[in-house]
Amino acid sequence: MVLSHNLIITVANWQQKTLHPNIKMIAFLVISFFVLIGLLLFANKQFYALEMASIQEKASQRLSVYQNALQASIQRFEYLPAVLANDPRIQKALLSASADTTTSSLLSNINNRSGADEIFVLDSAGTTIGASNYLTKTSFVGQNYSFRPYYQSAAKGEQGFYFAVGATTGKAGLFFAEPVIVDLEIIGSVVVKINFDALEANWSQSGEKIWISDERDIIFLSYDSRWLYQGLRPLSLQESQHLVETKQYGDHEIGILESQQRNDGTAIVSLPLTGNQVLFRQQMPGVNWHINWLYATQQIETAVARSVYSIVFAYLILIIAILWIRERVKNAQSQAKLATLIAQRESHQRAIIEGTDAGLINLTHDGKTTFVNPQAQRLFRLKTNALPDIKQLIKGWRGVHASLEAIDATGIRSDGSTFPILVSSSAIGLSDPSDYLITIHDVSELKQAQYELVKNNDELEQRVHDRTNELRAAEKELNHSQRLASLGRMSSAIAHEINQPITALSSYAASSELLIQRNQPEKVLSNLKKISGLIDRLSYISRQLRMVSGKRNTGLSNIKLLPAIHYAQDVLASKLAQAKVDLVINVDEQFCARGNSMMLEQVLVNLLSNAIDAVAKVNHPQITIKGSYSDSVLLVVEDNGIGLSQEELPHIFEPFYSAKQIDEGLGLGLAISYSLVSDMGGQLTVDSQVESGTQFTIKLTR
Repeated sequence: MVLSHNLIITVANWQQKTLHPNIKMIAFLVISFFVLIGLLLFANKQFYALEMASIQEKASQRLSVYQNALQASIQRFEYLPAVLANDPRIQKALLSASADTTTSSLLSNINNRSGADEIFVLDSAGTTIGASNYLTKTSFVGQNYSFRPYYQSAAKGEQGFYFAVGATTGKAGLFFAEPVIVDLEIIGSVVVKINFDALEANWSQSGEKIWISDERDIIFLSYDSRWLYQGLRPLSLQESQHLVETKQYGDHEIGILESQQRNDGTAIVSLPLTGNQVLFRQQMPGVNWHINWLYATQQIETAVARSVYSIVFAYLILIIAILWIRERVKNAQSQAKLATLIAQRESHQRAIIEGTDAGLINLTHDGKTTFVNPQAQRLFRLKTNALPDIKQLIKGWRGVHASLEAIDATGIRSDGSTFPILVSSSAIGLSDPSDYLITIHDVSELKQAQYELVKNNDELEQRVHDRTNELRAAEKELNHSQRLASLGRMSSAIAHEINQPITALSSYAASSELLIQRNQPEKVLSNLKKISGLIDRLSYISRQLRMVSGKRNTGLSNIKLLPAIHYAQDVLASKLAQAKVDLVINVDEQFCARGNSMMLEQVLVNLLSNAIDAVAKVNHPQITIKGSYSDSVLLVVEDNGIGLSQEELPHIFEPFYSAKQIDEGLGLGLAISYSLVSDMGGQLTVDSQVESGTQFTIKLTR
């Protein structure tokens, strides 16, 4: 007889004996692991060398391209100082040794046509007698630049070529100087200054990391302004003194970037917040400059890692294939051993059945009891060797069925008492029809535990119910308190807005009585006009309140959004101009929504007016109106103003609530706007952060 649960025990015991570590396989894996490590170490160096060679070639190409671009920018202006030095008008001005606007005007015109940064003329003492920027606050006229190396070169009859930060303007640039020679005598010099702003901007936009460094390895042109005037090596005392005397880089403090020279001619530079970079450099012909190209070491390491991972992946595939083949062989051997083991264990089944904790009863296919184990005898209080009818042991027995699923039933002891049991049955043996094994477990303790669990669960549900009621009551009280607080704020605002006119009315009325008694009718007439104005104000407040609370006849239809926006822009045009607001409208002309044009116009006037007030104290005020389509139509009014705090946001649409000073408005604009949008079947929401601006979103149906 073959029993299913005993077969499982048999297989488990067999596996426990056969699954000892395979010494050969462990040795194979260990050796393979060390072989892989050695291979990876070798491959890593090779891949790194190949990657560096590839990047070196790329660097050479890039450096040549950017070197040519820089040389082209320089050569474009190299001729100009020599041409101007031979201009009779400039020679005449130097011979007269006087500064006049005629020379400066001439230089300004030439500068505008040439595209240079500045052009100026120095006399023999280094003092500027004419400059293209003579009309600006930073005019060079009258300034002495004899301390500059470019002047000193020109004074010797040589062409000056010098990059420096302007001593007057503070703007960096390249200075070309040409001596002006008349009758073999140097009477002055012409200086042309150019800048490389466009070149640096092109580097930054292209994503290329380019530096230009001088003979002292100080960076003076860079794709990123953070690295300007940083040194790639420490400066000597003489070099530092030279920078102070010539003011080459103005007041900029020369920092030193951490770098490490490599054997292959490159260097590793550590940039804060950017990481380590490989620095490739090239000497520029004709000048004492180096052009540098940077490449992130992280990119190199990533490329090398990808190549290494491919080797690891191939190794893993190989090991998995070997293990899979080995397991296939072992499984075939295991199947043969398992068949032998099952046959050997067949004779021990009965002993296992008799010693199990579950009650076991064997039945023939026609329901006859053939065996009852000791545990079943104890459960049902049967006599030894008794083989009772299964129907006398299990209440409502409906016959055997080949199922592993357990079912609840009621057991009947020999004394007539009952107890809860869990019954399952399974077919055993290879004959057809099969015999059956009935497994019985006493679940009295389990049922009692379930009863206790249900009881405790009911108690817990009741406590949750009671607590939920308490929380709802507390929430109701909180909502009531919030409504009272809101009503209090509104009442206070209404009282403030109405009491002021009423107090003034009372004062003017009392004053008018005295004036009538004094026979001063013209002053009484003046008081009556003021009283009429106060009555108009009270009437305005009343109308605003009715707009907040009243339901309007919307007359909804399909409307275009852009005309309403232009209407609000026209209404507030003077206010926009006065506040110098940059208004950006990004709404498609075809955007339509379900609404009312006049109501939408009033909402946009209110939102745009509030936005203008919000950006009043911002350096560069900007308001953006943009639209978008989704399931609904969204119209967003966004400003970069002072923003609202999280405490203000919940009250922003309440009547008479205002973040402004109390005399700057009634606090009804947003409440009216909220009501108007609701009447159009839409929603008005707000999102804001202090110092980060405010965004109002109008959501309408399509």
